[in-house]
Amino acid sequence: MIARNLIDRLYSNSRGTHFALDRNLRWNDIAVFLAERSQQRLRGLLRRTPQAFVGRRARLSNRRHLRVGKSAVIGDNVVIDALAREGVSLGTQCTIDRGALIRGSGVVRNMGIGVSVGNRSSVGAYNVILGQGGVYVGQDCLLGPHVTIVSENHIFGDTGQPIRLQGEKRARVEIHDDVWIGAGATILAGVTIHNGAVVAAGAVVSSDVAPFSIVGGIPAKPIGNREAGSHTSS
Repeated sequence: MIARNLIDRLYSNSRGTHFALDRNLRWNDIAVFLAERSQQRLRGLLRRTPQAFVGRRARLSNRRHLRVGKSAVIGDNVVIDALAREGVSLGTQCTIDRGALIRGSGVVRNMGIGVSVGNRSSVGAYNVILGQGGVYVGQDCLLGPHVTIVSENHIFGDTGQPIRLQGEKRARVEIHDDVWIGAGATILAGVTIHNGAVVAAGAVVSSDVAPFSIVGGIPAKPIGNREAGSHTSS
């Protein structure tokens, strides 16, 4: 019991939460978990991110532009290219789940602004976050799997030349604290999602989202409000 309580305390402190390990976990399950965490910490040391846990086959490019907070977890097969004016910053105790792609710049001919993920926020599996115009994720945010955040649009008004030659228009994306973005949602350039908002799975967000509101659909529209405890069909 003493050993279990110690492990629970270490886990909750490392993740910035009051939650403990599930009581249904057996000791051999816990041993596997601890072994994996030890291997991730060793990879962190080898990747010059000694305070982080780094998964297998994670690729961290342009390291001098990358800042990683204490106890951050970078999962298996994550790709982070930190080349950008402000680089890529991962906060304390944040999680980047397996297969996610975070890119500060799209092309080297025009460096992007960068990406910042706040403390204790979770970037879900296979997320794509493109920071050309700047992407800022606050604290305690939850991004479900397959979320896409883009901060740049292609200019396409001239039909006399290829779209790829017409340049780009960049716009900052801000996701404030305590936001939940459901699986498969897309957040477009120039959008601000305010504190405590919820974005339904599969939504395409093209305009700002008010605090504590719930939005869904394509394009996303209000379907409820957390403060009022209401929820309407989309």
